[in-house]
Amino acid sequence: LPYIFILYCFLGAMYPALDLGAGEKERRTLETILVSPASRMEILAGKFGVVSSFGIFSALMGLLGLYVGVQFSTELPVHIQKVIFEMLNFKTMAIVLTLIIPVAVFLGAILLSLSIFSRTFKEAQSIIGPLNILIIFPAIIGTIPGIELTTVTAAIPIVNISLASKEIVAGTIKYGLLAEVYLSLIIISALSLLMAVRMFHNEE
Repeated sequence: LPYIFILYCFLGAMYPALDLGAGEKERRTLETILVSPASRMEILAGKFGVVSSFGIFSALMGLLGLYVGVQFSTELPVHIQKVIFEMLNFKTMAIVLTLIIPVAVFLGAILLSLSIFSRTFKEAQSIIGPLNILIIFPAIIGTIPGIELTTVTAAIPIVNISLASKEIVAGTIKYGLLAEVYLSLIIISALSLLMAVRMFHNEE
């Protein structure tokens, strides 16, 4: 479950970020936007809002697809379906979904920063493409048996989301550690957004 929504969130945010940063540079439309009455912060906020929204929407569609797929599956045994539906109850899904927003903010800010930094669309693709591995690898680490959510792992980006989601679904989450996960994500998201702001104000 965490692997699905982290990956979908990343892929959903990646292409809008590529287009709204490096894509606009290549099309020579960024200059036109910069000379408009809108401030740079307003322009960045608009771009950031689009990128993050696409990440959230993509993750939601991935989770919805999983739920619908299990519900209409004819190959899964009834008892397995029952267990899955018990795990995907409203309370569990609501808590898991609250993790998607800071993840989307974190990924959106990083992807937009890298896209603005790149000179061309292809350069942005070559920089952002390998990030797939950096996102997938920590997400997989969180699914390995024996690795648990602790005060240390709760501070590690992506790994903390994967472990927290696993414990939320299992019903064994400790709310103190969950609060640390949220705090860690908010701090990292703020730093990522600050990096995007500095990159966008760079005249070069």
